[in-house]
Amino acid sequence: AKLKEAQTKKGTKTPWDNFVINVLFMQTYDKLHDRADEAPVLLEAAKSQYATAEQQEAWRRVAVGIYFQQKDYAKTIEIGQEAIQHGGSQDLYATVALAQEAQGKYKEAAQTIQKAIDKQSKPSENFLVFQWNAYNKVKDEADANKVIQKLVTYYPKPDYWLNALHPLLTMTISDAHVQMEVFRLMDDVGVLKQPQDFAMMAQLSFDQGYPGETVAVLQEAFQKKAFTDQRDVLRYQHLLMGAMQRATQDQAQLPAEAQKAQSAATGDPLVAVGQAYLSYGQPDKAAPLIQAGIAKGGLKYPEQATLLLGIAQLRSHNVAGAHKAFDKVSASSNPSYAQLGKLWVLRSASATTQHSA
Repeated sequence: AKLKEAQTKKGTKTPWDNFVINVLFMQTYDKLHDRADEAPVLLEAAKSQYATAEQQEAWRRVAVGIYFQQKDYAKTIEIGQEAIQHGGSQDLYATVALAQEAQGKYKEAAQTIQKAIDKQSKPSENFLVFQWNAYNKVKDEADANKVIQKLVTYYPKPDYWLNALHPLLTMTISDAHVQMEVFRLMDDVGVLKQPQDFAMMAQLSFDQGYPGETVAVLQEAFQKKAFTDQRDVLRYQHLLMGAMQRATQDQAQLPAEAQKAQSAATGDPLVAVGQAYLSYGQPDKAAPLIQAGIAKGGLKYPEQATLLLGIAQLRSHNVAGAHKAFDKVSASSNPSYAQLGKLWVLRSASATTQHSA
């Protein structure tokens, strides 16, 4: 009451007088929990020549927060954008973006969050998820895909990878070799969970002559209790036993097969032995053999060979080499291989990011 009396009293009041009155009002309304009257005086005090830069930023931010709590989203956005021009904090950007989202302005909300992301050395996971959801609400697939690529690079969680894999998983793929590579990527990024996925990958790897991979996939499936139907349990236990027997014989023959492949007319046998070593968890032996097979040429599946080279290099901690190989595959005229290459590029970028972290 006294402050209102001082404010309306006749006579000249200096800018300092007005500043002091507004600051005292601010403190009083805060004690009274009168947020509606507090916000305007916060903004008036922030405009004063006597307010420090820190006070101006802090008071504007509090006012924006008050308007947001009152669900006055238009005022939140208006004052928030003014505050941002004076140097906004990340939480100020977030509040403005939430107000824009509440008004259905999803594209603007995503763009506001981007300004906050641009100030970060590593994008915030929450900001990226918010941005991704905003783009999805306006069906902006191109920008949503860009965001999900950042999520799998910086936060390679299975849920994010499932979304990144969606374009590939919805393709119609009839080539068994491409199908195998899809499953390999799914397994590598931790999204191989469904019993039918384990079953198909196990059968494909066995049919293509890689029993070691069949063993690894089925052991993972049984460890995760993926098979719940007793007929499936018995069927894949039988396949596992057969694969284990074949893997023992196969692995013992690999050195001789590698030697024999050197004199083959094409590079396919070298790639096959390299792929076998890769399936047994020996990427350091796999990479040079696959590379030699590619150099020899005459390959039946050149894109798969390059993709396998990248995988072997990535698992041998040669990230730069892997990235180069995956980049080459991403330029393929085959849409499935092109998408696989792009996703493995992200996988290699993720490996670099995680290693740096």
